[in-house]
Amino acid sequence: MDPEHERFDAKVTVLIEIIRHHVEEEEEELFPAVRKVFKRKLLGELGDSMEEAKAVVATHPHPNSPDTPPGNAIAGLAASAIDRARDAGRSALDAAKETVT
Repeated sequence: MDPEHERFDAKVTVLIEIIRHHVEEEEEELFPAVRKVFKRKLLGELGDSMEEAKAVVATHPHPNSPDTPPGNAIAGLAASAIDRARDAGRSALDAAKETVT
């Protein structure tokens, strides 16, 4: 939606409230429940696994990608490679622009 659209501010306000509610729910209900069930070591291992996964997953949304196996795995690998190449290209271009100016 274009920021100039008449309903943009209302939509953003609703989005902000939904996010705030989500964060509050996580902090007050979900995270304490998880801490009761899982030991600190396992939570650390899960965190480490998530960090490792970040290195190989797509960096941009791909809403039209398949969401069931095996298509999701294949599309995810391809999207990740393309996203990372695009991100690297943009970073190189931004660095080159800074050098010139």
